[in-house]
Amino acid sequence: MDNNLLTETSKAAKEVIDRFGIDILSDHKKFCSAFSDFAPRLSKENKAFFVALSEDIGDIFIRENEAVISGTKLADDIVQRASSELSEYLNAEKADLVAFSIASALGWQLRNNISAPSPGSDEVFTGGSSASLIEDLFRRAQNGDNDASFNLGERFFYGRGVKQDYAKAVKWYILSSDRGDCSSQKKLADCYYLGQGTERNVALAAKRYEQAAEQGDYDSQKALIRCFTIGGAGLSPDRTKALYYSQRYGIHIEANTSDGLLKSALSGDSEAQFKLGNMYLRGVGIEQDSEKALYWLKTAASQGNTDAQFNVACCYLSGIGVPQDKTSAVIMFREAADKGDLDALNNLAGCCMRGDGTSKDQSTAAKYYKQAAEQGHAKAQYNYGECLFNGYGVPKDPAAAVKWYQRAAEQDDPDGQYSYGWCLINGVGTAEDPVTGKKMLELAADKHHTAAQKELGYCYTNGTGTYKNFSLAANLFSKAAAGGDKEAAEALITCYKYGGEYLVPNEAKAYRYAEQYNIDYYDI
Repeated sequence: MDNNLLTETSKAAKEVIDRFGIDILSDHKKFCSAFSDFAPRLSKENKAFFVALSEDIGDIFIRENEAVISGTKLADDIVQRASSELSEYLNAEKADLVAFSIASALGWQLRNNISAPSPGSDEVFTGGSSASLIEDLFRRAQNGDNDASFNLGERFFYGRGVKQDYAKAVKWYILSSDRGDCSSQKKLADCYYLGQGTERNVALAAKRYEQAAEQGDYDSQKALIRCFTIGGAGLSPDRTKALYYSQRYGIHIEANTSDGLLKSALSGDSEAQFKLGNMYLRGVGIEQDSEKALYWLKTAASQGNTDAQFNVACCYLSGIGVPQDKTSAVIMFREAADKGDLDALNNLAGCCMRGDGTSKDQSTAAKYYKQAAEQGHAKAQYNYGECLFNGYGVPKDPAAAVKWYQRAAEQDDPDGQYSYGWCLINGVGTAEDPVTGKKMLELAADKHHTAAQKELGYCYTNGTGTYKNFSLAANLFSKAAAGGDKEAAEALITCYKYGGEYLVPNEAKAYRYAEQYNIDYYDI
C-alpha cells in the first residue's frame, strides 16, 4: 500500500469525522461531498469511499468504535472484516486503503504493520478496470442514472464483477424501477414472482409487471395476465382483471399460461409441448411434476424438437422423472447433436469420455468436443483443452490446450478462466504471466469456482501477481473449504494459526476451523 496516499486519505477522513461526527460514516453522499472539499485531488479514492459507505461498511466502524476504544475488541479484527467485505466490490489495494483510513481517522491502534511495498501499478490488484467500472456505476446510480442502477442490479444478480447477491440486485432494481425504468421493473417483477432476493409475492410482481406493461413491454403484459389468471403468493386469481388486461393489450388470456399451453400442446404444437414440459419440470406457474414434464418433453422430442430432445436426454442421464437410462440418453443426445445442437454434442462427448451409456472412447470424445469447440461452444472449448492438456484421446499438447482454455475464458466460462489462469501463473504451455493469471482466477472465483478460490488464496500468501495479504487469502480459503476442498481448509487453518501480512495469528479461530473440517490441528 502507498503509505503517502494512506496518510492523505486518513487525514481527509479524520477531518470529515472531526467536523461532522462519527455518524457521517453512515451517510455516503455527505461524507464524500465533504471528503472532496478537504482532499479535492483524491477523486479516485473518493469513489472507493463512496462504494464502501454505500454498502454500509461505515456502519461497522460506528458499531464497533466504542468496543475498540475501550479495548474489548481488536481493531485489527474489525479492519480485516471490513477489508474482506470490501474486496467483493473494490480491488484489494483500495479495500485496504478505505478500511485502514477510517480506522486511522478514528484513532484506532492496529497491532499489524499496515504498510506494504507499493506495487507501482493498479494492474496487479484485484478487479483492475472492472473495479473502477463498479465504482463508477455506484456513483452514477446514486446520482439518478437508471442505466447504472439497472446494470448494478444485473451485476449482483449474475455475479459479474461482484459477489452474486440477489437481495442487492433487488435493491438496485427497486431504485431504478421507482424512477420508471422499464427493464428494471420487469426484472424486479421476475424476482418477486420467483422469490429471488426477496420473499415470493405475486401481488408485488403484478404491480411491477403492470408498470413495465404500460410502457409497452410485451413479456410483462403476458406475465401480468398470467398473474391474475393463476394467482399465487399474496394474490388471488382474478378472472375479471385478467380479461381486462387481455383486452387492453390484445393478448389472448390463455397465452403462455399452463391452460393455454395445454390446449396448444394437445393440438400438436411441439413448442408448446416443450414449454409445458419445462413448466412442469421447474414448477414455474404450475405445480412441479417430473412425470408430466417428461411426458410433454418426450412428446415434443418425438416431433423432432431439438431442445426437447436435449432435455429428455438430460432427464434420462440423471434419472429425473424416469429411471436412469444412460443408453437412451446417449441416443437422444446424438439425435439432437446431429441436428446441430452444440449442448447435446458436448454432452455426447462427455458420455463417450466416461463410458456412460456407450463404450468408453476418448478419441471419439475428443473429436466431438473439438467439433463443438470450433463452432464456439464455451464448455466444449474448455473440455477440448482438457483433452489436449491431459492427452485424453489426442496427443498431449499443453500449448494448444492453453489456446482453447483462453477461448473458453473469453466467453466467461469459469473452468476455462481457472485453467487459463493456472497455466499463466505456472508457465505451462505459455509464458509465465502471474498478473494476468491472477486476474483470470479472480473471474472464476467470483463465480464460486472452488479451485480458483483456493489458487487465488495461494496468490495472496505467496505474493504471486500481487502483494502478500493473508487476510484476503484466508477469506478465499474459507470459501473454497466451504465448497469441499480439504487442502483449502488446511491452508485456512495455517493462515490463522501462524498469521501473516495483514492477518494477526488467531489460534482459537484456527482450532475452531480444524474441528469444523475434521483436521488434526497439530499436524498443521
